[in-house]
Amino acid sequence: MKFILGAPGTGKTKEILRLSAENRIPVLCESQARKERLLQRAYQYGYVIPVPIVFSEVSSKDGVVYIDDIDRLFKAMFPCKVEAVTLNLENEDDLKVLK
Repeated sequence: MKFILGAPGTGKTKEILRLSAENRIPVLCESQARKERLLQRAYQYGYVIPVPIVFSEVSSKDGVVYIDDIDRLFKAMFPCKVEAVTLNLENEDDLKVLK
């Protein structure tokens, strides 16, 4: 699994949309509004992406997905505040920090 980290406005969404277009993997997001926004941004960047999937509609048939802004997804999924998480990083090449 790859991790793209950066402050707001550093290009994380643009990078995940580029990967989505390049690899034909849809983006999983928290809401219909975010789905529409991702489609709009992909269009602005000139990317043709698979239609994003809202997490409440995801199923095992969807296979592989990318997630844009996991904070938003966590807020939609959990009725509590997630204060900390752990991640397994098996390969340093799976980490991309944008500045």
